[in-house]
Amino acid sequence: MRKRTWKNGILGGTPLNDVNLNHLEDDIGAALLALAADPSLLFSGSVTRDANGVATSASLLWPDGTAGVYSGTPSTTFPGSVDAFTVTYAGATTLTVTQPAVTRDAAGRITNQPARTIA
Repeated sequence: MRKRTWKNGILGGTPLNDVNLNHLEDDIGAALLALAADPSLLFSGSVTRDANGVATSASLLWPDGTAGVYSGTPSTTFPGSVDAFTVTYAGATTLTVTQPAVTRDAAGRITNQPARTIA
């Protein structure tokens, strides 16, 4: 996640100092990555699905009330599965969590799941 580098200013010497704000950004990034592990838990409103029932797009509502968007890439080899997705967090700075495409074995089980990234 692109971080801002907070510096003490008018609020320096208060709980909102540079050290606490920089630490908070790390916590927010970790929380977004964890919540994005199962985007369906954040779906709010209509969900668009393909012919196999896979969610391909949806509006999101994050726990803090911030809106976002989900976009899923259905598996072409294993219909009914999602191979990759992105979710956005449209806060003061828009952040996007990306789950790169997974690798599956002959039975459709995930054998390699790249780490989600946030930018």
